[in-house]
Amino acid sequence: MKVLLLQDLKGLGKRYDIKEVKEGYARNFLFPRKLAMCADEKATRMKKAAEIKEAGELAHLRAKAEQLKGERLVFKVRVGERGEVFGGIHAAQIEKALGNRGYEGIGVKLPHPLKSLGAHEVEVHWSHGVSAAVKVVLETGLDQ
Repeated sequence: MKVLLLQDLKGLGKRYDIKEVKEGYARNFLFPRKLAMCADEKATRMKKAAEIKEAGELAHLRAKAEQLKGERLVFKVRVGERGEVFGGIHAAQIEKALGNRGYEGIGVKLPHPLKSLGAHEVEVHWSHGVSAAVKVVLETGLDQ
């Protein structure tokens, strides 16, 4: 029996793949759990609509990534007598600053907080594997 997968299933396939499975597996496991549907004409229309929607989302995210390349985030931080930054800048702070500028649904992964003055390149990720780099600048500026 041919089925259209409605979710990613480990060992079977990805979402919107059409797979051949045993009828009992489809009727007793996949269909009741809404993991798949019968691969008929309605399912193929649904798959095409999803592919078109995903392509549009991907194009939108790529445009956002290109726009982000020109952005520069400046954080004013407290520094000690020897120039060491107190606290540092964390990924959540960068995500919040980007969210305030209209970049939603992003993820920032930093191995450690930014703790040195100057410019830093930070990788920003969206869904669908789209990523871009943003320049984060740490400057002295809070009450010393």
